Amino acid sequence: MEITSIMGAPKIKEELYHFIEEGDARLIKMLYAVAKEYTQDDYTLSGKPMTANQLKTRVRDAKARIAKGQYTTQDDLEKEMQEW
Repeated sequence: MEITSIMGAPKIKEELYHFIEEGDARLIKMLYAVAKEYTQDDYTLSGKPMTANQLKTRVRDAKARIAKGQYTTQDDLEKEMQEW
């Protein structure tokens, strides 16, 4: 069951605004990271699915970044999260 079927989108937005207003820096950073990742390229705001070619391009690009050492290790991520 989707949360929007339990709570309407306007109610969810209202609660999110409250969480943002009352939240500490760690919560704000987590919400920001989720929102930023969502709007980048994993999902489109319209909910349109990626094409097979788009997915292949993303995988190819990701593999190239990994080969260049452009990634975050689990240990580095855990250290970064401690600073939130």
